[in-house]
Amino acid sequence: MRLVPRLRNLTLIALVVAFVASPVQGQVVKELYNNQGASAPCIGIEIGLGLIKKCVDTFANAGFIRVNELGVSGLTLGTSTADDGTITAVAPGSPAEQAGLQPGDRILSVEGTAVRPAPGAVAQKALFGPKGDDVHIKLKRAGTPMDVTVKRAPLAPPPSPKSPGFMFVMHPLADWRNIVIPCMGAGLAMPAAFAYCDKHFKPYGYIKYGDLGTTGAQLDLDNHKAAIVKSVDAGSPAASAAIQPGDEVIAIDDKPLATDLSEQATERIFGHIGDIIHITVSRHGAEKTVALTLAAKPKEN
Repeated sequence: MRLVPRLRNLTLIALVVAFVASPVQGQVVKELYNNQGASAPCIGIEIGLGLIKKCVDTFANAGFIRVNELGVSGLTLGTSTADDGTITAVAPGSPAEQAGLQPGDRILSVEGTAVRPAPGAVAQKALFGPKGDDVHIKLKRAGTPMDVTVKRAPLAPPPSPKSPGFMFVMHPLADWRNIVIPCMGAGLAMPAAFAYCDKHFKPYGYIKYGDLGTTGAQLDLDNHKAAIVKSVDAGSPAASAAIQPGDEVIAIDDKPLATDLSEQATERIFGHIGDIIHITVSRHGAEKTVALTLAAKPKEN
């Protein structure tokens, strides 16, 4: 008869996914990472209900990998304009060295997918953002430049992840690709967990479901020559701004379409210990494809 009240009390003290700066004594911390380097710490007081495990499993299903299972390549990639997408260092004894990769190699593709995305994909990502915000778009139509401003309308979110239990409240976030971060909270920790989650994942391009916005312009994600509008949703902000299929997007919010090749490569060279990843590089004008097996992170001395 006292089971339900007792569980409610346990919910109040279960700080599962209570994203806090420093865990207090008695808390259990399980850290996971996704391919963008975003961490998802499951922090809580383990009380025998498997709450930490449910948190870890939920994030693992969303593409996060437990830190003790995360594979490394031993590659360091350039971050400047001059060496963007180029290997600048290879750790001795690492999988990258064993695969024959060398500093100076320029990464062209990972698992057969080019590191340099199509301009349409770059533009679609830049158009994504919170509803209600103005977006300034520079277009070209039949060679004639055009400037338009649209205000993002609300965007219907992708399906929400299922809660791992009745003690959890889901607070999912999504990015421009509809990749979902399954933030969740329980009890008194819930508001802090949600606030931290919103702030923590914002730099990676994730927005909470209630704030998702869209211009209504869909670009050709496969065109490797230009960012071309493929379709425009009826009644959307893009339609109201007279954007038409065939228009070429030149810049968004006064920023030309550009991408970080090293960031793209790093996101794709990601997986569990033992995963095999095929990387194609350019070396002295010749292409070479190698199979790289991710290894465990070396222990620090």
